[in-house]
Amino acid sequence: MKIKLLSLITLIGASSIAFAQTTFSPKITIDADTGDNPYTIATGLINNDAFLDIVVGTDTDNELLVYLNNGDATFTKQPNIPNTISAVGGLKLVDLNNDTFLDLLVTAYTSDSVTWYANDGSGNFGVEQSIATVNGASGLFVGDVDGNLTPDVVVTSYDDNQVLWFSNDGAGNFTTPATSLIDNTLVAPGAVNMSDIDGDGDLDALVATAAYSGDVLEIFRNDLVPGGTVDFIKDATSVATGKIGFFNATFEDLDGDANLDILATEIKFGAMTGNFYWYEDNGAGFTETAFVTSIMNPSVAQHRDLDGDNLKDIILSSGTSNAGNDIVWYKNNGGTYGSEQVIDDTSSQAFVYNIADYDNDGDLDIASCEYNQDNLNLFKNNFIVLSTDDTNLEVATIYPNPAKDVLFFKGMTSETLNLEVYDILGKVVIQTSIEQNGSLDISELKNGMYILKFETSDATFKFVKE
Repeated sequence: MKIKLLSLITLIGASSIAFAQTTFSPKITIDADTGDNPYTIATGLINNDAFLDIVVGTDTDNELLVYLNNGDATFTKQPNIPNTISAVGGLKLVDLNNDTFLDLLVTAYTSDSVTWYANDGSGNFGVEQSIATVNGASGLFVGDVDGNLTPDVVVTSYDDNQVLWFSNDGAGNFTTPATSLIDNTLVAPGAVNMSDIDGDGDLDALVATAAYSGDVLEIFRNDLVPGGTVDFIKDATSVATGKIGFFNATFEDLDGDANLDILATEIKFGAMTGNFYWYEDNGAGFTETAFVTSIMNPSVAQHRDLDGDNLKDIILSSGTSNAGNDIVWYKNNGGTYGSEQVIDDTSSQAFVYNIADYDNDGDLDIASCEYNQDNLNLFKNNFIVLSTDDTNLEVATIYPNPAKDVLFFKGMTSETLNLEVYDILGKVVIQTSIEQNGSLDISELKNGMYILKFETSDATFKFVKE
């Protein structure tokens, strides 16, 4: 349902001081029977509304499940997507064929499959389309590897000790792996993620191995810039060596110094205790710090702003069965992090989760898969503003909403206001200033829902780009 009324936002002047706290609701079960061992999850706008939907893949009975958001953080389960794959391990919702609809991209370990399913715009996914056969298809990343402004696909081949990428022509057609090798020297590569770590304008790769003996964390730098062609060169020095079972690793600026650091989890399993690491880029290499955590086998770590202070906090989940803490977070205090705070201790193997605004109240909630209990669960963020002192209120109105090309503002008393626009996954897509009663160009944004925040305010509001 699209919003037709004008939106009203209360802006808190620069002299104000706001106090807030973040807690999470007890576990709300979206689906108590997802099928056997839900192991991967993706979130996005997959039908013709402004509410975030969820897709889940199961590891054992090979299901692809779709949950449409009703707009109030309740979900309606749809018929499963027909497929021929086995041991679903990776999911992404991404527009692969440039029709503005989010398609479903999947890796499956046992069937050695990299496949995708086109979205018709109403949340219905089409027939299975193969991108490639990859032995032991495991880690999955989507991004513009070759600089042609289309989403390419990166996959790790756990069984063949390869990291591969597949170039997308923009219409959902992909190259073969013969010309798309990132690496073939690592044993049992698992997780792969990419970012521009050296600031030269192309995507570099971070690869973690999971052989459960002598595992490593390696960086491969893309030579597209300045070399002109995609060619990955491994750093002479490893980020980490001698570990046991890296499960996840991502590039993050953890301390706000503009250098990309690394968050990584070592899961281990069995009677051994895993670890949760911060690898700090000090300009001359990476130094390792282990976070203190109650979680015996850390699985996935994310860096997101849970408490609305414009500082990204750290969220960590557990791969441990039964008793113990399952999802925790660490508050960012400006480049240092507070002690562990428990979000949930009732799940069993909450391997994977997504963070997004599922209940449309302006803060980030958590949807998680409970591998051992075959559940999909939701934890609502109960972000609360406690008090505001010395306020100087300024009321502004935006219109139209929904909007196609331009948002207009009226009722502003300040001559200039700084603002940021976030997409539904929390990424800043616009950062600018507007003059008194000015306008904001949103013509380059993709269709969907966005959140607008002013620099001098803790208030937020949503608008729909159509």
